Amino acid sequence: MAMQKSQIVQTALDILDRDGLEGVTLRRLATELEVKAASIYYHIPSKEELLDEMANAILEAHFSAFDFADDQRDWAVWLDMLAHELRKAMLSRREGARVVAGAHPDIATMLINLWDLSIRVLHNGGFSYGKAAVITITVVNFTFGSVIEEQSSPPYTSGPRVPFGDVESMGQNYQALAAAMDEWHSADNDKHFDIGVLIIINGVHVEADMGRMNAE
Repeated sequence: MAMQKSQIVQTALDILDRDGLEGVTLRRLATELEVKAASIYYHIPSKEELLDEMANAILEAHFSAFDFADDQRDWAVWLDMLAHELRKAMLSRREGARVVAGAHPDIATMLINLWDLSIRVLHNGGFSYGKAAVITITVVNFTFGSVIEEQSSPPYTSGPRVPFGDVESMGQNYQALAAAMDEWHSADNDKHFDIGVLIIINGVHVEADMGRMNAE
């Protein structure tokens, strides 16, 4: 049976989960699939394109049953959903955020579907196309950055933390930082993400209110 592109992409995702992004190479793929490198290049000519295909596969696995025609949604509910569902999709794979965030939408077409739906929802909610684009990019970029940081940092633990006094001993100027970090460590990544998304949405609410005031 002839090798399919989907088989190559799936094998690359398996390598990603096992060895991380640095372990994903076309040569490693050829070894895993027991074929010559030329067989890989026939379907996927470069690692850049391979990563784009992997990004699309990660998103398709999560959003394949999503209703992209429904743009009659409450925009605030939609932005919250977009951020959280995109985060879930990227967390499904080791270093998934690095793969998806760096993808080119001409191949990772699921990104275009998400952007397009978001802009339609926001435009139907009263925002211009330009503002809808800025809002969408802000939410998506926050999600990318947040998950990249989450996946590159040591696993969260609720165990002993650096005592306030130890940080304070570095100098009186660090008291505010020590207090802030103490509060930060009292919550997990899910909570931090929730708060960040809420801050963005609240900011969009202010922008919407200002737009209505200027229109009166």
